[in-house]
Amino acid sequence: MTTGPVLEINNLEEFEQAISSASIVVLDFYSTQCPPCTVVAPLYRALADKYSKAKFYQINGLSDEGAKVQKSINVVWWPTFVIYVNGKEVWRVKIPNPPQQYPTAELEEELQKVYV
Repeated sequence: MTTGPVLEINNLEEFEQAISSASIVVLDFYSTQCPPCTVVAPLYRALADKYSKAKFYQINGLSDEGAKVQKSINVVWWPTFVIYVNGKEVWRVKIPNPPQQYPTAELEEELQKVYV
């Protein structure tokens, strides 16, 4: 796992550790070949800075190990955001292609509901 405000999850073991390591965990499933993913990436990082008590992660679905993580929770679209609270998935959204004007607005709205 890389370190910083947004961490990279590289395999299933890191995924399991991540969702159990904090009360609020936010995941961004992406691909390096996904144009909408490049649009939302800086917005996602800004949310990670703003909501610093939550843990923010990215999972590259094009990597073999990232694809296993993606498959394990039935993510079939990039980008997809998922929120876990106390180890349980509570919310997810697929960002359309092309992204709407504020592609992270729904994510921020949900974060405000669970952020303490």
